[in-house]
Amino acid sequence: MASRHRTNQGSYRIYGSTAYAPAYEGNAVPKRQGDIQRPIPKVRPKVQRRTLKRTKVKVREAGEVSPFAVIGFFAVGIMAALLIMNYAQYLAVSDQTVSLRDELSELQDQYVTLSAQYEQVFDIEKIQEAVGDTMIRPMNDQIVYLDLSEPDNVVLYGEQETTFGAAGALEGVKEIFSRVFEYFQ
Repeated sequence: MASRHRTNQGSYRIYGSTAYAPAYEGNAVPKRQGDIQRPIPKVRPKVQRRTLKRTKVKVREAGEVSPFAVIGFFAVGIMAALLIMNYAQYLAVSDQTVSLRDELSELQDQYVTLSAQYEQVFDIEKIQEAVGDTMIRPMNDQIVYLDLSEPDNVVLYGEQETTFGAAGALEGVKEIFSRVFEYFQ
């Protein structure tokens, strides 16, 4: 078998007498000794002078401000103020929650110590010795049962009752404006 030998000569291969022709200089038409090439004169185009007219641009007049846009911006401003107020209230409530949890843990510790002291003081045998045989269990006619199935109706001091309807909405708006006023003082 014969193997092919590839040479790395590039993409152009020239075979035959063209590679060795001394008159070939890369032109399609070979040069002769007597031919003198003269440059072809360039023809200048005629320049026509004309005046340019500027087009008049129509400018749009300033339009009126939409009342819905004004109301929208006003509503966004109010919502931003309410958001800031609620965030401030949230921070205050979370701080109070932390302090109340600390107080609750202290009170639970006190409850444990006081109940232990109570158990030490309250001893049935000591009471039986102090009272003697006069202590007896209560009879059935002395036992009273409380029925707590009905719901409670408790109003705490300083707590206001909520109102509904237009009066409740008016109360809410007054409360919002008073809180905004208090916030900026």
